Amino acid sequence: MLDLLSANEIFLLAVFFVTSMMSIGMQTRPADLASVFSERSYLARALLANFVVLPVLGVAIVLILPIQPPVAGAILLLACTPGGWSAIQFTGQVGSVVTLGSGVLFLLSFLAVFVSPWILKLLLPGDVQLVIPFGQALRFLLVLLVLPLMLGMILLARVPVVAHKLAKPVLLVGVISFVAWMVTSGSWRKEAAAQIGGGGVAAILLLIFLSMAIGWLMGGPSHEKRQVLATSTSMRNAGLCFGIVTATQPGHPVEVPLIAFSMLMVFPNMLFTIYHSVRAKRRAARAG
Repeated sequence: MLDLLSANEIFLLAVFFVTSMMSIGMQTRPADLASVFSERSYLARALLANFVVLPVLGVAIVLILPIQPPVAGAILLLACTPGGWSAIQFTGQVGSVVTLGSGVLFLLSFLAVFVSPWILKLLLPGDVQLVIPFGQALRFLLVLLVLPLMLGMILLARVPVVAHKLAKPVLLVGVISFVAWMVTSGSWRKEAAAQIGGGGVAAILLLIFLSMAIGWLMGGPSHEKRQVLATSTSMRNAGLCFGIVTATQPGHPVEVPLIAFSMLMVFPNMLFTIYHSVRAKRRAARAG
């Protein structure tokens, strides 16, 4: 998808990832990070939802709905490929489980590079020979996610007072850069949504809303953990899907609905996050 972005759009997206991960790092100690992997039941449900239930859902949507082949191909790709990192904009707002949210997203993104191709080979026609951009995907994870997270954690360990003061301003920079990226890239993504028509948009929205419901239902008893898994499950890895398509067959029509999905997945999750943030503040006020 980077091939479609201008230099300014790439810069804004990079600032968003780096500052969001630095802010999380400035609130995360090594013990907090280790605790993510002690949530074995939760992680197991997250993997089950994203690598088993969602692919089945994608196949069901494609078989039941009368949708165009490019949209059907995009839905299968997205259903099999979790770990959309723009979800950090929303999971990062769930204060009590910020570290868990980033840990789940990293795990899903990392595993998607290696697991999703095997799932896709089971679902796509046998004559489709996928090319996976392993190097590009792993560089993205290292440079824009892992290194900023580690830098934030180092600042917290060395100068905790400074880290605490900087965490929220740095996060605000990430929010502003994300909004700016949404605005600057909005025109060509709206055009993609118009190209796939109302039926294609409806099918993609159905995938988003059902994915969100699956994540919520499989998130366990904790309200905050349900919220994180709902968002992490519904915001699929459109960037990796686009990378697979361009590496396999550049210019394939499936690129258009993938671009449309990258826009359509944001608004429902934004409303979902705002709604739960308001509810959490009201609960806190009543408790106080």
